Amino acid sequence: MPSTTTSPVSGVALGTLTVLCWAGYNVAAKAGIDAGLSPAALSFLRYLTPGLVAVPLWVWQRRRWESTGLPFIRLIALAILGGPLFGLIAVAGYQFAPLSYGLLFAPVAVFMTGLLWGGILLNEPITAPRIFGAIVMFGGLALVVGVHRGGLGPQWPIGIALFVMAGCMWGSYTALVRYWRIPTLEGTAAVASLGAVIAAIALGPWAVVSFGEAEASMLLTQIIMQGLVGGVLSVVALIALLRRVPAQIAAMLPTFTPAVALFIAWAALGTRPQPAELVGAAIIFAGFMLATRPELCTPPFMRRSTP
Repeated sequence: MPSTTTSPVSGVALGTLTVLCWAGYNVAAKAGIDAGLSPAALSFLRYLTPGLVAVPLWVWQRRRWESTGLPFIRLIALAILGGPLFGLIAVAGYQFAPLSYGLLFAPVAVFMTGLLWGGILLNEPITAPRIFGAIVMFGGLALVVGVHRGGLGPQWPIGIALFVMAGCMWGSYTALVRYWRIPTLEGTAAVASLGAVIAAIALGPWAVVSFGEAEASMLLTQIIMQGLVGGVLSVVALIALLRRVPAQIAAMLPTFTPAVALFIAWAALGTRPQPAELVGAAIIFAGFMLATRPELCTPPFMRRSTP
């Protein structure tokens, strides 16, 4: 795969926008679940809303975009890994586990999956600093798990499993976007179009039932946060970012999501983060730094001696 070109200014801006989008629609999803909306309804909104714009755009520009070399089978793969099935699995986890679990387990799964695919597809070596960083991340996860363990029901492992599964799917999605060098506008429109079709067929009947039980204000909030922010803005920002910064920097992005989301939840929902949650997020951030920037963050005992 050709190397990406680093652009500090646009990279920081797109990275910040991506993290804000991820954190915002995750917090909104938890609020929607607590308000009685089903995971199917939230996933339906996330993929149908952008599809209403993307499908006409895709049909209008289809001939021109076909000349850019986007094989349909690749678009199908991206629509599965980053489409309604991914959204349904990610949101369903909040029925069994708290917000902090989704914001911490999923990013680690994204990183570990990206690490694996980076070695297979991009020929990136799995180095000792990256393994050390992963160990640090798991230490942060253990701390966060201890915060809510006592007050959880017996089904909390199901939530963790769903978050990990969603993280693995998203890690594969981002790796393939980098590997295939998907164009920003064409890739966003194509994936959104296919996602909308899948969402309408697979999730529509269950979503309609849930919409009838939701308040209008909550429904409007979810259309904005899931459909426009999660389904459009975050996808455009991520694909554009992956064409401008190295894979190592992109792999760090999920680290920032937990801390940002915890503060957004504090401001929007009044859920004050506990000190252990903040410490756990900081530890995971340090783990990502160790894993993705070994030339700066390798511990002294792991550095190679120079002659």
